[in-house]
Amino acid sequence: MSSYQHRDGLETTPAEVLEEFKDPHLKSREVTGHPGAHRDAANMRRHFGIPPFDPDAFEWGLVDDVLVHEVDADAGRTAGGTDVFAVGAPGSGKSSLANYWAVRLSEINDEKVVWRASPSRSEWLPLAPWATLWLPEGDVEARLRPTDPRESAVRVGVEDLEAIVRDIERYATPRDLNDSMDSGINIVYPDPAMSGCETVVERSARQVEPPDGREELFSPDDPTKHWWFAWVLDRVDSGPHDWTTWICDEIGDICPHGARKDSYATYQKVELLKDTWVDARKHHLSIYGFGHAEADVHGMVRRKMRWRVAMPTSSNPTSASGIVGFQTVPMRTDMTSEWGPGRALMFTESSFQQFRWKPMPTGTDWKLHVRVNPHISVSQ
Repeated sequence: MSSYQHRDGLETTPAEVLEEFKDPHLKSREVTGHPGAHRDAANMRRHFGIPPFDPDAFEWGLVDDVLVHEVDADAGRTAGGTDVFAVGAPGSGKSSLANYWAVRLSEINDEKVVWRASPSRSEWLPLAPWATLWLPEGDVEARLRPTDPRESAVRVGVEDLEAIVRDIERYATPRDLNDSMDSGINIVYPDPAMSGCETVVERSARQVEPPDGREELFSPDDPTKHWWFAWVLDRVDSGPHDWTTWICDEIGDICPHGARKDSYATYQKVELLKDTWVDARKHHLSIYGFGHAEADVHGMVRRKMRWRVAMPTSSNPTSASGIVGFQTVPMRTDMTSEWGPGRALMFTESSFQQFRWKPMPTGTDWKLHVRVNPHISVSQ
């Protein structure tokens, strides 16, 4: 581990930085197996001061319909998985909302929450004491970075991350990961080697032609974020079909509006996700996307998103113009531009509902950056 040199010449050791994080929570029923122990969700709620979920608090039934996942839903409610697209400018609270929803989904449905992790982002850190960190096979570089970008980072080993997260697990392929995950908070870093991704496609009835000059749809030369296309396909086609929600921050990175039939087959993979999305709901997979703007995400995917969230500090839509998949919106005036973080507007074509949530701080200003160096498998 490398020491952290302050601009004023003072030095902080990695151990001192790690002490700033809350210790992993090890007393819940999920860890001890004791039937009388509290659940993770209850402990997370107490820690962040979140009251128990009350579906009656939502007058029009939108928010609770999105969050409550049921096989046999009552009339007027949605059976199976759900999906939502939250749109807002930087600083509007999208990551805070994602953390809040992760707690609610654990509380209400006791489901698998799968967080799309990124090498340069760590907005999931408030959930770290209750989380399992999933890493692909290969060398992993981890650094803790201070808020001030002028300051140097602290390099830590994977084993040092055990001071931040509850468990650290390795996976070999998307199939291996889906078979191994339990309910709770799962922070997943994608595999740059794309190990097992081509096998997922070969086993699927949803066949996609690879780009010219390539025999396979997935290659280690592809952007690492393309791994998620294979993961979603494997989860929908092969299960396990337990309640699962994929929290996909910056979904426009994966499904860009300008996706083309390039050498990485970006367009074909976005089309594959669109086709897979059709069956996600009945296979108990929910997808929660977050982005800066509607137009950042490809229309094929936006057309499948049945709920939208207008985040604060920007105007909510007052017409369906630009909202692919919507013929109309129920709002006639701007509400959200005057709101601050912690309050947002959920809407469908026929109704809307404002809701609130509490901030969920990590207790430290340090950010975690994790980079996976590919371990190329002999069999893709």
